Amino acid sequence: MFKRWLAISASAFMLLIFILPQTALAAAEISVDAEAGFANKVKYESGVPIQFTLVNNGEDFSGDLVLGYSETYSLGAGISVPVELAEGETKTIQVAVPGLSDMMSMGNSSRNIFLYEGGWEEGKQIEIKGDKNLSPSFFSPSSLFIATLTENSDRLLQLNKVAPTGSDSTQVFHLNQLNQFSLPTEAIAWGTIDHLVIDEFSFSDLPEANRQAIMQWIQQGGSLVVGSTENIEAAMGELAGELPLAIGKQVQLAVPVLEKEVPAFEAALNEGAEALLTQGSAVLAARKQIGAGSITQTAFSLGDSQISSQEGFAEMMKGLLPLSIGNQQYNQGQSTLEYMSYEVGNVNELFESFAVSKFWTIAIVFFYIILIIPVLYIVLKKRDKRELAWVIIPAVAVLTSIGLFAVGAKDRIANPQIQQTGFFKVDQDGGLNGYYMNTLLSNRGGNYQFTAPSSTSMTSLLNSQFSEGSPQDAAILEHQAASNQLTMRNMRYWSVGSILGQSYIENTGDFDVQLKVENKRLSGTIKNNFPFAIEDVSIWTGTRIMSLGNLSPGEELTVNEKVQSDILASISPISTNYSYQQIQDKKELETARKQTILSASYNQMEADNSSPYVIAYTKDAIVPVSLKDQRASVSAMNLVAQPFNPETTLTGEIDLQVEALTLKVAAANQSTYFENVAPDPYLYYIDGGQVEMTYQTPKALSLDKTEWSALEISRGDTKGEVAIRNISTDKLEKIEENRAAITENITDYISKDGIVSFVVDANTDSNSPEIMLPKIKLKGVVAP
Repeated sequence: MFKRWLAISASAFMLLIFILPQTALAAAEISVDAEAGFANKVKYESGVPIQFTLVNNGEDFSGDLVLGYSETYSLGAGISVPVELAEGETKTIQVAVPGLSDMMSMGNSSRNIFLYEGGWEEGKQIEIKGDKNLSPSFFSPSSLFIATLTENSDRLLQLNKVAPTGSDSTQVFHLNQLNQFSLPTEAIAWGTIDHLVIDEFSFSDLPEANRQAIMQWIQQGGSLVVGSTENIEAAMGELAGELPLAIGKQVQLAVPVLEKEVPAFEAALNEGAEALLTQGSAVLAARKQIGAGSITQTAFSLGDSQISSQEGFAEMMKGLLPLSIGNQQYNQGQSTLEYMSYEVGNVNELFESFAVSKFWTIAIVFFYIILIIPVLYIVLKKRDKRELAWVIIPAVAVLTSIGLFAVGAKDRIANPQIQQTGFFKVDQDGGLNGYYMNTLLSNRGGNYQFTAPSSTSMTSLLNSQFSEGSPQDAAILEHQAASNQLTMRNMRYWSVGSILGQSYIENTGDFDVQLKVENKRLSGTIKNNFPFAIEDVSIWTGTRIMSLGNLSPGEELTVNEKVQSDILASISPISTNYSYQQIQDKKELETARKQTILSASYNQMEADNSSPYVIAYTKDAIVPVSLKDQRASVSAMNLVAQPFNPETTLTGEIDLQVEALTLKVAAANQSTYFENVAPDPYLYYIDGGQVEMTYQTPKALSLDKTEWSALEISRGDTKGEVAIRNISTDKLEKIEENRAAITENITDYISKDGIVSFVVDANTDSNSPEIMLPKIKLKGVVAP
């Protein structure tokens, strides 16, 4: 009987050995299909949607889907999405990441999609079938991405021909026609789109989540372009009140660059709108700023066959969909966050508590030496108790060590510390749009959770881009109903970790700037309309920072400063070397944080406005990022900047030096690399070919009242070839002389917008890749 039971038990045991693995495999039979961006196309340095289609051919599954992503070499995290899949169920999930690149951690470059049964924190990783990594097509940040909402993509085929200056390529996505694609419900997912074009499509019929995401994207810097129809206000829903044009009756109108008249509407500018395209007294297109973004509206239907079929359609849209070549020289080839990760990070990761008091350290050591050598020796010898030294010396050594530890750790034990450094630009609606860096000094080992609203992105600064770990080993990002959470994983005791991101803070306030320039003197008032105190209020013009003072909320200061010209120059790069020098004390650390964030802010400030700026700093932690379930000591230093155009009265003869003009530089082809050799704004390192450069007159100058008399060009020691663009012929004309002056037909070289364009060919036999760009001077007369 015993042998029979033994045989049955052995058979059952062997049966379990063969059955159990099959059961485990059944539970893991999930296949994944993944697509990134729009039509699997992604632009570097921009937020993108990621869409997963999961099919469960096994048992019920409950756990997390984790995508490990890298924005750049040094930035990345994992994004986690909870997944519930019944047996046989198919589910589509869409998430958004703040950026995507092909710079994955070298140790795990072949995989970045993972499934964890039971959750990512303590669950078990299971194998998946199908896509184990993302493989989109990547495009440079200067590529133009246009998305459309139209019922018939044939109506907007000519958008593919739109190629603004500085754009590497143009990609058009007709979202209604994309196969099995869901419109993103998160604003960050729209970040890769430069312009969203709506053509006779009812925006109001979209689900609320899609509408809210698009409206938030516009407010944070997106560009919406819409054509007009009879029911435009009903079709636009919540955006109807933000349209730049009030539409009237139908008419036939001539449109510049189009060959034939087109069906259109009489239109008037709404409050806050600016005309972009006119014909006589008729307004044909206008733009209205909405937060940091804009809405552009035409007085006609964009996809009407009588309009979109004409030869000049692409040229007209090029003017309505501008892509500024921007000033890429200051951090070319890098995203703002990547540039901040080291330019600001090297300073922001230094904490005041790292500095140990020299006085107390020396005092404790001196006490130890005095006590152990002369005092202890004399006392014990006198009492003939020298054997007690075996107990006293170790005890005093322990007490001294505790004292030294207490001196160094007094500011690090109770709470974690956070240093927040950021820069923010004020928009016309009183919102703040910018970038930040939060650096955490831990007071214990383990995980730390940061929370932020959806208008604030978060990503982790990776400790080593060449480690064997994946980005999700450093941090996990989770999207929640009303906010996002980023978990910094497995931080060591007294270690430093950083998160970075972009943030839009609504209805914060602004500077009330009432300034004028007269007789080379800047005068007037600046009022602080922010709810927080600001310090070091300054005027940034050119490379000069004019310090004015501090302001409490609601306070006003008077300005009376001498300037070099009756025109304030737009801002120019200000370099800093604080990232590479030793910082001695708290005051130097504070100064370094101010200078590095000012340097990092230039590209965002200059990209949108060729203007002088009012800048100031606040020590309030204005970025809505907080440490969850834990109290932290926060030290903040945030730059707030607002462009302004002072009242300027210019009549009679004018002489514009190069410093009063705005310089922009861009690569003429993808093989060209260039970088400004600071602090000289005209000295460049150029490798691989040509650069396009433009000079633009200041906004304070009334171009319609200006008659130019001379355009002087100085090549100096510029190597290679220099050519100026003739606007009337659209051809380049070489400048051979070191100094040249154009006094006839000057308007052939100065556009109606006050722009003079050059192409510099850096291919030269010289061994030095550094080139001094040509400079210009403009002379003319301004009518009263």
